[in-house]
Amino acid sequence: MDALSKVIERAGKVQNGEAIEPRITKFNSYAVSNFRGGIGKSTLSFNLAYEMSSVDPTLVLDLCPQRNMTQSLLGEDLTSFDTTIYDALLAEITNTGPVDLDDLIIRVASGNTAFLGSHRKKSYVIPGSQELFLFPSLLYSQLAQYQQLGSVRGQAPSAKVLNSISTIIELAKTKTSATKILVDTSPFFGGATHLAWCAAEALIIPVRVDQHSIEALRLTLEMLANEESEFHKFNRQAGLGNVPKVHAITMTHCGWSRQNKNNPDSSTKYFLQRAIEIAKEYEHLFSEDDCANCFYLLDDFLSSGRISGKQRIPLAKLSAGKKFTVDGQRLEVNPSIERYKKEMKNLAFSL
Repeated sequence: MDALSKVIERAGKVQNGEAIEPRITKFNSYAVSNFRGGIGKSTLSFNLAYEMSSVDPTLVLDLCPQRNMTQSLLGEDLTSFDTTIYDALLAEITNTGPVDLDDLIIRVASGNTAFLGSHRKKSYVIPGSQELFLFPSLLYSQLAQYQQLGSVRGQAPSAKVLNSISTIIELAKTKTSATKILVDTSPFFGGATHLAWCAAEALIIPVRVDQHSIEALRLTLEMLANEESEFHKFNRQAGLGNVPKVHAITMTHCGWSRQNKNNPDSSTKYFLQRAIEIAKEYEHLFSEDDCANCFYLLDDFLSSGRISGKQRIPLAKLSAGKKFTVDGQRLEVNPSIERYKKEMKNLAFSL
């Protein structure tokens, strides 16, 4: 069976409730990353956080300056946080002393009641900051300064900078006892996304079924593979060797054949085939020997995705036919929500 047929067959089994061979390898820390916006990344991250925290104590870091993840988890008032991830990063890379973890880490259930429940694990978030827009210039100026210094006790000073997210995660894990880490990143590599790649064991790469997203997938994998890329050069100079594995490529906004509800339409098949071909070129980067095992098909977001993100309601708690007002527009949860719930649970189960 070719890779395309294999991915489609597995997606059909998910919808039919059939048993699927479990993933061989799983990780403790994941970064959701792709070099393109508008693909549903934050909606995906929000729903993954919900599904993951139903099984494991989960810590979420919002490293995207747009702060959509923070908004989904904690509410509309993004100016109410005294301490954010930016403050923690600034303290770590400038050696001004650690921030107060009690101020930095927030229980998600305090801002989103959907995460409450006697059978759910505790989940926490470190809020994002708009100041992360300016962070790349600070990060790389600090790295440039440190590179002029010699090693201290066998370690390059720049290692402390590149390990700053890792350090913050370790401190937060000690504080919260979280066992799963999910990092939402920006569509740009420079700055906090670079640090997220240094910290994460694995990547989740959302890819919308369109040409621009396919090109962004190639750029992302090339950055990981190319030893002369900015990611590798800075890390090599610092003596760091962490390269996250690609654990999941989630194809978002998939459409389906009207004749066969489990068969993707021709457009979705075309872009899925393109994505698989690119992945095969970089198969050594994946957490499975066969990269086809790392592909997941997610339904077209339509109204359900917008409702989930804007209303801060996990897809798992939406019901078909219910109506909401989003940005002045009346939207109804479409019937495909039931497909999406199964797809999201299957993806989360693989993490």
